Amino acid sequence: MNTIIRTLLFLSAFAPAVVVSAVAQFNKQGGSTEIYGWIAAGALACIFPFLVIRAAAVQTEVLAFKAKKIDSQDWLLVVFVVSYFIPLITKLDDLQMLAWVSVVAAVLLATLEAIPCHPMLHVLRYRFYKVEGDNGMVYTLISRRRLLSAADIKSVRQLSPQLLLEG
Repeated sequence: MNTIIRTLLFLSAFAPAVVVSAVAQFNKQGGSTEIYGWIAAGALACIFPFLVIRAAAVQTEVLAFKAKKIDSQDWLLVVFVVSYFIPLITKLDDLQMLAWVSVVAAVLLATLEAIPCHPMLHVLRYRFYKVEGDNGMVYTLISRRRLLSAADIKSVRQLSPQLLLEG
């Protein structure tokens, strides 16, 4: 997965915070073209991770995979879900400032090879796991089903050097 797609994926993880902020602005100030634009852009960004997963499932090859160890990483969702309410608590009045902070955070996070647990993917029952392969490498695995043991993983699709999608 190239850096631009990874940055957009990180940015889409913050999209619900933009939607929440825009809805709060709508409730406080009423509707305007700018607020409707922010809501629409945030909603479109919420759809982006599903497009990435769909494209990856179609365009990447299935690889055999053996895992030694697996740990659920769904607890990391709490960080993102809490971040969605920060604009309400801080009473952020400038949506452009929130957008710039989100973009800077996404660009910085995208330089890392890992990916956070994406709340929008979790809504459609995708789960995130830390998986250690037979080769000793540690990966983040995105799976549509609940995995109970390392033996449950038979094949994967590699999205980036450290990111796998269960095949």
